[in-house]
Amino acid sequence: MWDFAGRDTAIDLGSATVRMHVKGRGVVCREPSLLARSRDTGRILALGVPAREMAGRNPDVTLVRPIREGAPTETDEAEYLMRHLVRRHHRRHYTARPRLVVTVPSGLTSVHYRALQFSAYQAGARRLTLVPTPIAAAIGMGMTSCGRPDITVIADIGAEVTDVGVIAFGGLVTSHTAHIGGSALDRAIAALVRQEHGIALSQAAAEAAKLEVGAVPPLGRRPVRQTVVHGRDIATGMPRGVVLTTADVARAITGPVARIVDAIGAGLAGCSPEISGDLLGVGITLTGGSARLPGLERLIRDRTGLGARVGDDTGDAAVLGAGEVLRSAGSREPSARESSPRPHLLTTLAEY
Repeated sequence: MWDFAGRDTAIDLGSATVRMHVKGRGVVCREPSLLARSRDTGRILALGVPAREMAGRNPDVTLVRPIREGAPTETDEAEYLMRHLVRRHHRRHYTARPRLVVTVPSGLTSVHYRALQFSAYQAGARRLTLVPTPIAAAIGMGMTSCGRPDITVIADIGAEVTDVGVIAFGGLVTSHTAHIGGSALDRAIAALVRQEHGIALSQAAAEAAKLEVGAVPPLGRRPVRQTVVHGRDIATGMPRGVVLTTADVARAITGPVARIVDAIGAGLAGCSPEISGDLLGVGITLTGGSARLPGLERLIRDRTGLGARVGDDTGDAAVLGAGEVLRSAGSREPSARESSPRPHLLTTLAEY
């Protein structure tokens, strides 16, 4: 009966991409966290990729980002986003009421906690569990199974948040959340092109240049690549292209990358001396969409003295771990008398 009401669902609410995992189907959704809203009527016109394609092309459309820094900032829009995705991928328009697991930053504030709780229940969740992103990523990559070391260090580098967690003896020992991520790198590239070439770039063009030729300085023996990006000439207002090389992008992102590395160092600084000694043999595992920037693991190793590696399925690690939380919870359901059960915040993972 509960499967008929809605299959267990896990959602990774990223500032740039929302991912959804449905029981028995795997990851079914990787959509941009965007909504297109009409300026005149206030009605939501599209979400995800269609909304992104409307940006800057339809004068009646304004883009809304309901998720900022890993938490809902526009409660009604976040509710619409989750409700629409749940109904679409459960193939039921009005009856889907799944058990829901949502990943959250480890430093989630009480205000964002209540906003997420309200949005999830309004979107149709019958039971809500919140999982800190470092714990979800560790479960998703299988780093909590038998035979693994007791201590795990996860650095999840997303679009707007870098979340660092040290997991030991089945729980989150210490964590640190910094509001810095891949979007800061895109803004830095756009600022450099504007200052040095007099061209205004869109964030999508800056992100494309980062993905194509981006690397962390020093470049070492990596071949220098180049790409052509197009934007608007500030002086004439006409479209113009400019060639960006790997060295240009590396020079632009030096500052934001240093802040990301500092955030990882701050996350490790909260460990006790007993745990700090064991970190040398464990190292840091990088997850998140921005973790695959070439040279980032080498820079972290040089700055922290700890080994760093990029995990498998870095983008999907958190949502896969959230799905595993639901699978391990079994078929236990809340009492029928609990008309509005309180959300459960998962802080331990001894059973996984």
